[in-house]
Amino acid sequence: MSDRKLDKRDAQSVGTSRSRRWRRELTVGLILLAPGIALAVGFKLIPLIRGFWLSLFETRGFEEPTFIGFGNYERMLTDTTVIKAFTNALLVVSTLPIWVFLPLILALLLFLQVPGWKFFRASFFLPYMIAPIVVGIMFRQILAPDGPLNEILRSLGFDNLAIEWLNGSTSALFSLVGVALWSFFGLGVLNYLSALSTIPGEIIEASRLDGAGFWRMLVQVVLPMIKPMVGYWTVLCASGVLIWMFPLIYALTRGGPGDATMLPEFLVFLTTFQFLDRGYGSAIGLALFLFVAVISVFTVRYMYNEGAKGMRP
Repeated sequence: MSDRKLDKRDAQSVGTSRSRRWRRELTVGLILLAPGIALAVGFKLIPLIRGFWLSLFETRGFEEPTFIGFGNYERMLTDTTVIKAFTNALLVVSTLPIWVFLPLILALLLFLQVPGWKFFRASFFLPYMIAPIVVGIMFRQILAPDGPLNEILRSLGFDNLAIEWLNGSTSALFSLVGVALWSFFGLGVLNYLSALSTIPGEIIEASRLDGAGFWRMLVQVVLPMIKPMVGYWTVLCASGVLIWMFPLIYALTRGGPGDATMLPEFLVFLTTFQFLDRGYGSAIGLALFLFVAVISVFTVRYMYNEGAKGMRP
């Protein structure tokens, strides 16, 4: 009997110590999470809720807001400027493969130490170190009708290619995307280089001995081994291409010519701060939030499924 009592006491003491340990670990975890949760609530959740509430009002300048329910959202459905802005956003998203794979190709060339790789490693990352507003001002001069780019094209005999890059209804948007890509792709090169450094050198050397060329090595060796980084950069670019453009638009085109380079984030700025229509600007901002969320969720889901396929035997 005494042995059984001792066993019960031991079991109770073990259970008590485990419970205390669990409560202690839970407390430490909550303390560590508290700052992040507070920041997320204070700077993400509360502004989002406040923005949604403001989008339910009609605001004109500094007049008293008037509650109109979902009137601002109904107005968006027939606003040609809003429709054009989101159409342009879809065109920008369609360039996502370039954002994902161009840095990967350049990073692999650097990783394979092609001639001059040390110089290019620094030069590729340099554009990312320049403030986007400065990049916009710089390229506004470069892409001007009488700017250096057109002068070089004319001197080489390509007069037909010397166009008004920032004034064409089609060329303006893709010139903007090209400038943004030049400004940000260095970060992608750096991320891919960090992923490539985890690949054992023996695998690269074995693929070379097997006669694998650059493209075969990229597709059959490199991509399967750094798929998590490709997924991370894809998700980052999928959302980033829609929220990185504001300083470049402001410096290069101001949304023009007409609305050729108007994107939702710049339209939110114009509507809210220039036309002082805060309610309508909040509604457009919420629509942009949902637009980016849908694209990001789709991208994450696709990359997760691809990763799961790669892990199956």
